[in-house]
Amino acid sequence: MTLKGLYNVYLVLASFSSVHAATVNSTKVIEKDVIIIGGGAAGSHAAFRLQHDYNKSIVLIEKESILGGHVDTYIDTSTTPPTPREYGVQVYFPYLDGLDFISRFNLTLLPGLGPRGSTTARNIDFSTGLELPSNYTGPDPSSITSAIIRFHNLMVSQGWDKMTEPGFWNLPPGPQIPEDLLLPIGEFAKKWNVTEALPRMYESTGGGPASRHRNFTDLLTLTFLQSFSPAWMKVLYGQVGMYHIQGGNQLLYNAIHARLGAENVLLNSLVSSVRRPAENADDKRDIEVTITTTSPSTSPSPSDSSSTNKATITSTTTIIRARKLLLAIPPTRENLAPFDLDSLESNLFSRAKYGRYGTAIVSSPVLPRGYELHNTPILAAIDPNKPFINEPHVLEFASYGNDSKLFSIGTSGSGLGYGEFDEREATKVAQESLERMVDAGTVKVPDGKQPGGDQKLKVVEYSDHGPGGFGVSAEEMKGGWMEKMYGLQGKRGTWYTGNAIAIDFSTQLWKMNDEVLRRMLDSW
Repeated sequence: MTLKGLYNVYLVLASFSSVHAATVNSTKVIEKDVIIIGGGAAGSHAAFRLQHDYNKSIVLIEKESILGGHVDTYIDTSTTPPTPREYGVQVYFPYLDGLDFISRFNLTLLPGLGPRGSTTARNIDFSTGLELPSNYTGPDPSSITSAIIRFHNLMVSQGWDKMTEPGFWNLPPGPQIPEDLLLPIGEFAKKWNVTEALPRMYESTGGGPASRHRNFTDLLTLTFLQSFSPAWMKVLYGQVGMYHIQGGNQLLYNAIHARLGAENVLLNSLVSSVRRPAENADDKRDIEVTITTTSPSTSPSPSDSSSTNKATITSTTTIIRARKLLLAIPPTRENLAPFDLDSLESNLFSRAKYGRYGTAIVSSPVLPRGYELHNTPILAAIDPNKPFINEPHVLEFASYGNDSKLFSIGTSGSGLGYGEFDEREATKVAQESLERMVDAGTVKVPDGKQPGGDQKLKVVEYSDHGPGGFGVSAEEMKGGWMEKMYGLQGKRGTWYTGNAIAIDFSTQLWKMNDEVLRRMLDSW
């Protein structure tokens, strides 16, 4: 079980009447050079580089109980020895010298995906629970590869790769953005004869970037390139290798945490208010972030001679003052609610409309071990190049192999809006999909078990991967949204990084960071 899982279990246990809960509050004030909000791939990397390479004092604020963001490793103790199961970031791939960062932590990179047994694919329409005809073969693999190569070569020949990787620093001003990059991806693919690449692209991204669209092909091409960058295309057609960390990808972020020092990483922490200087103010230590950190602990209750423990939830209010602030979180309305936004910031951030994407490890007695159940609409039997699903959905139930009862899933939703498609709603969608397969007889209830309760889906771990894509329209891009967004860099002592404004791959995010940090330090 992950540390995040242990923490969540503890909080659940603390709600039962047999465990007496108390809350202890305290307040402290600290001063640092830089405050980083968000401990995912971008925030953790930036914190490490600022502290170890640039000799800056930092504090890293993270709402979860571990660092790593979309990196999620679950330790499957049902196998001997226990096996790390990745259900978030699956692999790392070379981009410039990005992989060199991992080598700084004495970790071993192994080729390919993390440990996973052999599986057999089945194509099922989750909306009906019915399996596609046995003669369905899906898109032709060689045609897909050829189309991805054409797509990559197009990006390079047009210079569009330089506009989009690893950040969008070189994207032209709004009116000068190439029209093709502002086309819906379906129209772009048809125009440039790369339509056969779309199924692999869709599968690769899990539908996440498209989660605010009911139709995948309506997704803005520029947005799509966040999760299907030219560098990632090279991985898919075999020019560049991909790797995982031996023992689990989470080990990288555990190592970063250890090297940063526990006193500089504030986990389980929520930002309650942010005060920053006006744009024309003197650049002093004028940024102030107030956070609330909660941490559970147990101790014997002095009023109870039995073995029942008393759970104490310690709540600490911390006021942090710093010279610079680095935001490594998506700039959603929810995330920015505590911020003192000015009119320009409010206008820019209010335009984005996001869907929500999540991953999970699940189990159920009716899920067949050794199979990957792909959510493939029945229309794909007519046109294999259109295996796209309306939202919200589960992309697949993917077995980790015959030696494990565990499956990984990805969920994506837009109809309810970003704030409402949470773990509860995603679990509901997954459960309903499973029930339809049982009702259709596509998956079988084990002998001796009764339909109904025995098909209940158990969510072992869930990870919110937040919004996908920029969330703005072609018209807003033409109006200069990205140019103005990048123009915020350094204003009011605030800098921005992360997959909301860059490419959504770890090594590319780290190279985006290198540019952000260079500019930040030049402004010091």
